[in-house]
Amino acid sequence: MKIGFIGLGIMGKPMAKNLLKAGYSLVVNDINKEAVAEVVASGATEAASAKEVAQQSDVVITMLPNSPHVQTVVLGEGGVIEGAKEGLIVVDMSSISPIVSREVAAELAKKGVVMLDAPFHRLPLAPRRSPAGSQRQSMEPLQSWSADRRRPSRWSSQSCRSWVAV
Repeated sequence: MKIGFIGLGIMGKPMAKNLLKAGYSLVVNDINKEAVAEVVASGATEAASAKEVAQQSDVVITMLPNSPHVQTVVLGEGGVIEGAKEGLIVVDMSSISPIVSREVAAELAKKGVVMLDAPFHRLPLAPRRSPAGSQRQSMEPLQSWSADRRRPSRWSSQSCRSWVAV
């Protein structure tokens, strides 16, 4: 499984490094090129844009500062949605507005992409049905990943945090 990681700030960079330590293949992007260089030096591959991250990944994790950043990185020009293929899973770990999470998830669902809302500082949205099928079914690749890693298989922000704990 190839994992994309966008947002290598105070929280994102250690999470990305922990995924590398656990043996995952990681492609990363951030506006801070020094942070990107540090994670690339640890074994990740750099992507020039969020679009390229999505094109190269099965799962994309975002850890961004706020709602406008998530909207731009995921839905904007050169964003995740432009490189997304049907079946991509986006795990947004940013602490953003639940309203924005729903809007972003709805736009992604139009392309057959599922978004898992897994914020650090608020409760996640309950899984919702999408045109691409139920989110529970769409999360099967992550459930097998979880089982392979002997991690929790119940989908919640807590289980996501355990995989990439700082």
